[in-house]
Amino acid sequence: MTAVALQMEPGPTLVDDRVIQALAAPPMYHQSADFADALDETCALLKQLYGTTDEVVVLPTSGRGAVESALASVDPIDRPLIVPTNGTFGRMMATVGQSLGMQVVELKHDSGARFALSDIKAELERHDRPILGIVHNETSTGMVNDLAEYVDLVHRRDGLMLVDAVSSLGGTAIDFDDLGVDLCASAAQKSVGAPPGVAFVAVSERALGEIGGRTRPPVGYYLDLLRWWDQWVPREKGGKLKSGYRRLPWTMPTNLVVALRRALELTAEEGVKERWERHRRSGAGLRAAMATLGMHPVAPSGTESNTVGAFRLPGVASPTLRRRLAQRHRVYIAGGLDGDASTVIRIAHMAESARPGPLLHTIAAIAYELNDLGIQAAADPTQEFLKVWHAE
Repeated sequence: MTAVALQMEPGPTLVDDRVIQALAAPPMYHQSADFADALDETCALLKQLYGTTDEVVVLPTSGRGAVESALASVDPIDRPLIVPTNGTFGRMMATVGQSLGMQVVELKHDSGARFALSDIKAELERHDRPILGIVHNETSTGMVNDLAEYVDLVHRRDGLMLVDAVSSLGGTAIDFDDLGVDLCASAAQKSVGAPPGVAFVAVSERALGEIGGRTRPPVGYYLDLLRWWDQWVPREKGGKLKSGYRRLPWTMPTNLVVALRRALELTAEEGVKERWERHRRSGAGLRAAMATLGMHPVAPSGTESNTVGAFRLPGVASPTLRRRLAQRHRVYIAGGLDGDASTVIRIAHMAESARPGPLLHTIAAIAYELNDLGIQAAADPTQEFLKVWHAE
């Protein structure tokens, strides 16, 4: 009998069986009243996860599409986009801005380095109406970037704060309203715990005012966020429709939305704060286990992610270890990105992979293969994981 594969890459991640079962329902007509109810319920649950009373737009795209949609919807032509980068996905945001014709200023940092607040502040003061784009959880390095330091600086320049929370939403606190973030993009297939193919953007009143006040036609058409208010949100909820007449601006993958709703229901049952704590304990336990194997996080101390661990390897190439894990254990992890492809491994602790079962299986397989390669653990890594899991 072939062993079941254990997918521990940082997305798409493991999904609860009850979410998979929700996919099996017959497809719904995306303009039907039943689907409207399902989508409204999904949006209400997403608002709880974001920590917002503002609108959350659901998009039939990936997380990268949600980032592009947010940028394209705010009249980006000739508008400065300032992106501090310390990893692959920050650099990707800068590239998306360039593709939209924005004036992009990339504040380059080494991968895994902390942002220089003084440099960001100085750059913001050079521009009017800037957009500051920050990747909250840099999946390439397993590092969390602070958000609280920047919002006031951006708003003083009459600008907007865009956050890429693709790999953090659901596993790490965002607090959209309390922080004052304007646009926050995320997706279903990572810490939210649903299948890939659906993404979402939370939109503040400030951002909506700029989107609705555009003086030029939008850049692009399909994922223009304003169409959500024009065609879907009723007048009594801030939209432009007459009461009772709603139509979606894009064809939704209805089964994926129903599965997303189920994942969000399970999150509500668990409790959002309890879910964040489970992810935190999973990350702390994994780091303790990896330390016994001579592996340490790429992220500086105090910035380690609660949803993905990136570790430098002790004397073995990442492709070699990953190949052995896949062939001999059916455990799949990711390698590093860009210049770290041969020296770094990345392991998800997102959604259903942020539990002792999948993580202990992965840790034991890694320890076995390293031992076979002549690298012995300083202590039992599974026991180190359990000590942290039960202590914290």
